[in-house]
Amino acid sequence: MKKQLIQRPLLIGGTLFILFLLIGSFVYTTFADPAPPEKVLYDENRNAIALAPFPPSLQFPLGSDLDGNNFVLMLLEGAKYTIGLSIIVAFGRMLFSFIGGYLLFRLPSAFRKLLAGLADALHYAPVTIFTYILIAPVVLTFSWSYDTVTKVVFPMLVLIFISVPVLSLYIQNELDLISKKEFIESARTMGGSKFHIFKNHLAPFLNPKLLLLFVQQVGQVLVVFAHLGLLKVFIGGTDVRVIEYDMETGKALTDSFSMSNEWAGLIAQNFQYVSSFPWMILAPVTAFALTILAVNCIVYDLTSPKPLKLKRKKKKLHTSTIKNAIPPESFEFKS
Repeated sequence: MKKQLIQRPLLIGGTLFILFLLIGSFVYTTFADPAPPEKVLYDENRNAIALAPFPPSLQFPLGSDLDGNNFVLMLLEGAKYTIGLSIIVAFGRMLFSFIGGYLLFRLPSAFRKLLAGLADALHYAPVTIFTYILIAPVVLTFSWSYDTVTKVVFPMLVLIFISVPVLSLYIQNELDLISKKEFIESARTMGGSKFHIFKNHLAPFLNPKLLLLFVQQVGQVLVVFAHLGLLKVFIGGTDVRVIEYDMETGKALTDSFSMSNEWAGLIAQNFQYVSSFPWMILAPVTAFALTILAVNCIVYDLTSPKPLKLKRKKKKLHTSTIKNAIPPESFEFKS
């Protein structure tokens, strides 16, 4: 087992990176008591030396925002929402898609072809746009009429069910391919029930593909989170605040803010400062990129036919050592 793990550095490295962020985020939120941020930094003589946002330094490795919040702590706090919610959405997709795929597998072939044609159309549909159209009325247009729980749960349900038809069709196709194997026909001939065949013959072949599909869905959900963040829709909860109010016209200027410091929200909130303070965008974008890279490393390792083997350097033997390895006296010639 230890040797197999050593031969899969991409799988272990990507998994440990994601677990480190998740566990660190929960530990920080539960036990840490950070000091309130300060917009001005002072020297020993209480002279102002810097004004927020602070650039990257030893005190602020990734810089700070306009309020003086350390981006390292903000990203750590938002990791449990960004990564945690993506895992929950991916798991929900797999759960309902598995049920849908199994039901499609049991339906008559004529009815399956009809549903397959409808589900195929969703392959070419832009998921981000459809999700935005469904979520925007709740989290943006009429956000004042919904509570916080609704603004968090409803977008997640939309993200789950919008991909269920396509994934259900994929699982049904995989079940069809496996059911055509010779050993499945033999099990049916020997009188095996449908549940027995599925449990003992279909499931062992389907489970590895479901695991791979689950990891792929985590990466896809993270990408959708980033796209929705640029559209001012934050999965961890969107808070619409009034920035300015014109007394003459009666018009209010509103803006959307993340309620949880999730990474897509940090990108959207600070996007207007990309030219003036680029670290305010680079910090959450880098966190997104590294997490998606970790997910892709896991996918690559699961799909590679052979585990990545670490090459070991072979010790070179000197010529003199080889010559003197066996002394000439050890040989005896016979006539």
